[in-house]
Amino acid sequence: MLSSRLLITALLSLFAVSSLAQTNPVAPEHETEINISEKTKAINAYRNPQPRDLTILAQTLAAEELDRAVLNRLMQEISTQPERTQARIGLSESQLREIFITLSNARGFINGSELQNVQAMCSAWESSAAMGEERIAQALAAYTAREQLTKTFIAKYYSVVLHDIESLLDETSLSRFNAYMVDRRRRLANAGIKSWGAPVQNLRAGTDTINFHCR
Repeated sequence: MLSSRLLITALLSLFAVSSLAQTNPVAPEHETEINISEKTKAINAYRNPQPRDLTILAQTLAAEELDRAVLNRLMQEISTQPERTQARIGLSESQLREIFITLSNARGFINGSELQNVQAMCSAWESSAAMGEERIAQALAAYTAREQLTKTFIAKYYSVVLHDIESLLDETSLSRFNAYMVDRRRRLANAGIKSWGAPVQNLRAGTDTINFHCR
């Protein structure tokens, strides 16, 4: 009886070992090397991805556009919250009114030049003898150069507007106004507010712009 039990136990142990060997087969050496190689490639691809152009929906404000944006915001605040703006900067009613008129005139004087920028881009595209990405790059360079002319003009013009406003203020009001400008410049620069121009920062975005306007 005891020998029968021992025999049954031995058979069960042998069956268990056989099943374990089938469920966990030892991989051939060359297959192990292939798996390690594939894993290494995958890890390297993850750690060192190929660079890709960003998809740009709209460019943010350039440095030359900040004062224009800040002063337009000030004009809006004077229009909607005159008493609060007056108290914050320390202005009299006549000063507040004169600043508002100055900013309104400046805003009406400055017109966007996007049409001229696009025309310069398309003209360069049509007249270029280059092919492929080189032709696209030439067209985008023409757009950027024409756009920069406008940005430079806007920056210079609003520096004059800013000087006109500062000339209206006494020492205390001027200090408050300068603090306001510094704070608003920082806020708008970090707010991700879009610029007025078309996205042309890289070939992918620029190609879409050219396809839309020039082809």
